[in-house]
Amino acid sequence: MTTPRTRARNRRGEGAQLRDEIVDAAMTLLEDGDGQNVTLRGIARQAGISAPSIYPHFPDLDSILLAVAQRAFGILERELSAPDDADPVERLRAICTAYLTFAEGRPHQYRMMFGAAWNAAQALDRSPAMADELSVLGMGAFEIFRRTLADCVTAGRSTSADPFRDAAALWVGLHGFAQLQVAAPLFPWPPELRDSIVDRMALLA
Repeated sequence: MTTPRTRARNRRGEGAQLRDEIVDAAMTLLEDGDGQNVTLRGIARQAGISAPSIYPHFPDLDSILLAVAQRAFGILERELSAPDDADPVERLRAICTAYLTFAEGRPHQYRMMFGAAWNAAQALDRSPAMADELSVLGMGAFEIFRRTLADCVTAGRSTSADPFRDAAALWVGLHGFAQLQVAAPLFPWPPELRDSIVDRMALLA
C-alpha cells in the first residue's frame, strides 16, 4: 500500500499542480485496490492535504472520479494508438491486444472506468452538469476502433456495412472477455478466442 505523503504548501499559481496531485492520489488508491479509501478524506490524506483544500478544485467526489476516468481513458487511448500505415487488419488486432493488456495490467482502474468503483449514471443523477463530459467519456478510444474497422472495410478486409455499430459490438466482446477472464480464471479459455472475437465482431473477410 502506498504511504500518504506530507505536502508542502503550494506557491501562488500552482493550483493546477494541486488539482493534478488530487487526481494522482485518487488513482494511486485505485491502483492499490483500496476502494474503501477512495473518499474525499482518503484522497486528501493520500495527497498530503486537508480535505477542505480539495474544494477549490473539485466540488465533490464524483468530479474527482470523473477526472480519474478521463485520465484513465486518455492512457488507454494512447496505448491503443498504432501506425496508420500498418495493415489495417493487423492494426485492428494490435489495438484489441492492447485493450486487453490494459484491462489486465490496470484492473482496478479498468473496473472503475466501467462502473465498479464509480457509477457514472448515478453520478449524472446527482450532478446533471456532468452530462457534456460524460457524453464523450471514452469516445476517443472508441473512435480508434471505429476508424480502424472502417479502414478494414475500405481495404476490402471487412464486410461491415456499419463500422460504428460493429466497432461497438467488438468493444462489447472485448469487454466481456476481459471481465470473464477475471471472474473465471480457471476456465479453459481457448487460446484463439481473442482472434475469434475480433474476426466475428469486426466481420473480417
